[in-house]
Amino acid sequence: MVTLEDVAPKAIEVSLGLKSGETVWIHGWDHTVDLISLLAWECRKRGCQVLLTVQPEDFWLRSILEAPLALVDRLSALQASLLRETDAYIFTLGPRKPIPWERIPKERHRSVSIWLDERYDKSTFAKEWAMIARDRKVRMLAIEATRATPERADVLGLNYEEWKEIMLAGCVADYHEVARREGNLTSLLSGEEEVHITTPRGTDLRFRLDRRPVSVSDGLASKEKAEKGMVTFLPAGSIEVSASEESAEGRVVYDVPVRSESGIVVGLTLQIRNGQIMKFTAEEHKEVFKHYLKEGKGDINRFAFFGFGLNPHLRHGFTQDDKVLGGVTVGFGDNENMGGKNKSQGHGWWASMTKATVTIGDTKVMRDGVLLV
Repeated sequence: MVTLEDVAPKAIEVSLGLKSGETVWIHGWDHTVDLISLLAWECRKRGCQVLLTVQPEDFWLRSILEAPLALVDRLSALQASLLRETDAYIFTLGPRKPIPWERIPKERHRSVSIWLDERYDKSTFAKEWAMIARDRKVRMLAIEATRATPERADVLGLNYEEWKEIMLAGCVADYHEVARREGNLTSLLSGEEEVHITTPRGTDLRFRLDRRPVSVSDGLASKEKAEKGMVTFLPAGSIEVSASEESAEGRVVYDVPVRSESGIVVGLTLQIRNGQIMKFTAEEHKEVFKHYLKEGKGDINRFAFFGFGLNPHLRHGFTQDDKVLGGVTVGFGDNENMGGKNKSQGHGWWASMTKATVTIGDTKVMRDGVLLV
């Protein structure tokens, strides 16, 4: 069983590559104090200066609901000055309870910034943070495993102890091996070849690559990411690319249950023509996907991207399906942050499938869920 004591040194030594003498700022939610204490000790053992700050959940939520928007949506002078003196920033993800979006006024939704990454947060806070982080070249590492809480597990219908164990195990994967696999796949995903995906459950999808930028989640907070203001999240382990949206033709069968905020869809099958979802069926809870299509705006039903999972310690059926080694992910909806053409206000739908066989051009990349590269 993997513990917090296993995660902390792996995060500091491998993912962050911390060097003696560096200045580290560690920030965590109040339910993650044990972990940030261990992370701080690993930094101190390596001869680093460490600053620890804690975010109480009740204070954060009250601020989002009631504080002047200028205080919530902007980076304070104190935070900015601290960030300018920081070499590496580590933070835990939360809050412990699911965010009560229904209580937060819609005009404040964009001001909720928990990822600290412009790819996901659209707040002024995130933009100002990223600007300083890029200029200072701050290496940023986020521990996403701390989202596995009893409260969130209850809402998602998950076994908390099992979810927590899997998330922590995913954090200590061999990320150098993950990066090696990504290196082998990047050149294959960067061209203009046709991709063909089939599975025993009935997926038979073809589409064309379009020389789009490749997105990687390798668990390594590199200098190159720091220069772009990007955050590295743990657990990690995936490679994805958007593709020619209108080229997708065929059928997608998600054999893994799809978890969404509205419920779990089982056995979802999509019929695709000219890149559009033309028809769909599901074995259970078809209404959840119907709600997604009905409530979404823009290119919500348009083919967006695909990718491979690369983390051998994760398992399907939890919250990191796109990162499970042997899985293939196909997504629809917004893909602007991946260099795509779809616009749907950040909303999208994705899920994974198992035992896929994938051919890119003349190269068989995966057979029956086993990567060949």
